[in-house]
Amino acid sequence: MDKIVENIVFIKSLDLFKDAFPERIDQILKNKEEGKKIVGTLCLYVPDELIYACGVDRVILCGGRSAPIEAAEQYLPRNLCPLIKSSFGSVIDQKCSKTKSCPHFGLVDLIIAEATCDGKKKMYELLNQYIPIHVMDLPQKPENQNALEYYIKELESLKCVLENLTGNKITDAKLRNEIKSANETRKLLHELYELRKRDSPPIRGTEMLKVLQQMHFLSPDGFRKNLVLLLDELKVKKRENSGPRIMISGCPMASGNMKVPEIIENRGGLIVVEESCTGTRAFWDLVDENKELMRALAERYLKIPCACMYPNDRRIDQILRLAGDFNVDGVVYYTLQFCHGYNVEKYRVAEALKKSGIPLLSIESDYSGADTEQIKTRVDAFLEMLE
Repeated sequence: MDKIVENIVFIKSLDLFKDAFPERIDQILKNKEEGKKIVGTLCLYVPDELIYACGVDRVILCGGRSAPIEAAEQYLPRNLCPLIKSSFGSVIDQKCSKTKSCPHFGLVDLIIAEATCDGKKKMYELLNQYIPIHVMDLPQKPENQNALEYYIKELESLKCVLENLTGNKITDAKLRNEIKSANETRKLLHELYELRKRDSPPIRGTEMLKVLQQMHFLSPDGFRKNLVLLLDELKVKKRENSGPRIMISGCPMASGNMKVPEIIENRGGLIVVEESCTGTRAFWDLVDENKELMRALAERYLKIPCACMYPNDRRIDQILRLAGDFNVDGVVYYTLQFCHGYNVEKYRVAEALKKSGIPLLSIESDYSGADTEQIKTRVDAFLEMLE
């Protein structure tokens, strides 16, 4: 039986994120009618700062819903990560891309993709038949002395692609403004996460996750405006949130994918931090505003500790640091089915946590509801052990 007690103190600002979808779609449609180019992205390694400095709008295309997967499996193998299948299916499925459910998937002029995992790279070859794609190469040994210089060249190539798409020039002044703007948003998120370190955080993990799922869907100004209002409200509202303090670590949880975090909190846990692309990885490091612009961008983005990187000690260090800073009682290691990078990396994470005396529960799942009851049982046992 679910144990969560609905918090009687309502956070009005959360509705700004919950209700933002129709307005954002109207904004994208208006931008397109006025001739503005729209690009879609699927990963944190694509710097938003370059996109906006070129006068382009951007939407995230990561699929978190199960509905488009059936269409995707006509082209892609069933034993492939559900995020890849959902993203692909959302573009190709006429029932999906042509209805109000996710119309933005069909509005982009160009997808800016990245060479992270093999499944995504092969999917891009098929997706290119529907929407033009530019794939950024990504050095996956970030500590290699040549990696940074190579990535700077990839960013220079992306700059040329965006300028050719729009006819606009990315000037230093425009890029500097976008870097400053993105850093301001990251600082606000850090401020919000400081509140989550409290014994009784004013916001639950499932509420925070729904905010972060809007981070790369809303415009930067729209997201930051809502974030400021949320932060102001959380600073003064007194809410009692309790339960074993959980870090959820691992694969992204794209919009629509809330199964595991909702089970954790509905069964009595309290998620206080997410080591995920829909969590700290999205904003933790800032761009150094005192360095040459492209170098500063490359340095910041190469720090993102995705499981595609080798060696990835940076991620393990970050998990241990977050566990200490947020006073975590246990870690739920969440992987999507067939996501080999995060699945294999689980062993080293588990070893590091064990040495630090932090319990871990590993959950591998997909977007279906078939394993819901099984996950509830395992989460119950984990939370009981932590209490």
